[in-house]
Amino acid sequence: MYIKSYSMSRKIYLKTLLFMGLCLWITAGLKAQEPGPGPISPEGEIEDPLAPVRLAPGRQAFGPAKSQASDDWSFEVGADYGYVASASLKQGLGTVTEQSAEVGVIASRKITDGLVGIVGADWQTFSFGYSGSNIPLPQNLQGLNAIFGVDVQLDEASEWLMRIQLEPGVFGTLQSIGWHQVNMPGVAAFTNVIDDDFQWFIAIRVDAFQFFPVIPVPGFRWRFAENWLLNGSAPKPTIDWRPTEGVRLFVGGDILNLNARLPDSNPEVLGDRSLAGALVNYFEARLGGGIAYEVTPGLSLQAEGGAMVWRTFDFPRLNNNVNSTMAPYFQIALRGQF
Repeated sequence: MYIKSYSMSRKIYLKTLLFMGLCLWITAGLKAQEPGPGPISPEGEIEDPLAPVRLAPGRQAFGPAKSQASDDWSFEVGADYGYVASASLKQGLGTVTEQSAEVGVIASRKITDGLVGIVGADWQTFSFGYSGSNIPLPQNLQGLNAIFGVDVQLDEASEWLMRIQLEPGVFGTLQSIGWHQVNMPGVAAFTNVIDDDFQWFIAIRVDAFQFFPVIPVPGFRWRFAENWLLNGSAPKPTIDWRPTEGVRLFVGGDILNLNARLPDSNPEVLGDRSLAGALVNYFEARLGGGIAYEVTPGLSLQAEGGAMVWRTFDFPRLNNNVNSTMAPYFQIALRGQF
């Protein structure tokens, strides 16, 4: 039963990638046939509304930004907290609640024309509360890493841009920190800015702790009408609407992921295999909506809620996984740019 469920999760992931690629192809075709509604002025929580949000490697660093960095340092900071209500674990293991948080900061500065340097740090955590007996899953998962990267303008017209980013850090649990939990995920991404209203990109995500060490991630951003933006970029695709200055409403999805290694001293057993030193790929998918309010220029507060529709603890080297049922969630976030 575990092996069948594990195989199904792989099929779901591959189908998701194919669906995103199909959406990108269809949207690009529609954009080529219809003129855009006009340019977008930079506003909101990121410098360029067409550029994938680049704060936090766990959830947003999949694509390059169309950087507007100056000779002075600019900073992006963010923090969020989420709570997922009780959900039943499959295989009769009991129930689980979840608290998640992420804090990150990125500083960028123009090195020379067409080249921007990036440095920062990020901390991501999941804390689980179990109800039941003999549950072999980790009580928490943690990721603490640095961020080093560059944005490169590949042509004078800024139509093609590239990002190279490395995220060395420690990915494990609070119970144990060691060299075996050190990892250096990275991303190489290319984006093509068609015009002021449409941008598409392809990112290659590399992570030695993940079942698929190399993952292609396509995406796009398209302003198809005034005050409307279709953000088709992972891991947080949304449809955004700005009814008034400083307010943004959005609906869509969110994919949370953390790849970590459990302590060598972990005493738990899943099936007939020990979890000591095992890799775990945690994935969670959410559907919901929310509001972002610009408190002051450069600082916004966000609140959202909906349903956590899919969750899995994957143990790739054990060929095993544990899923859960759906549950409601709530999240608040703070974004700043200075």
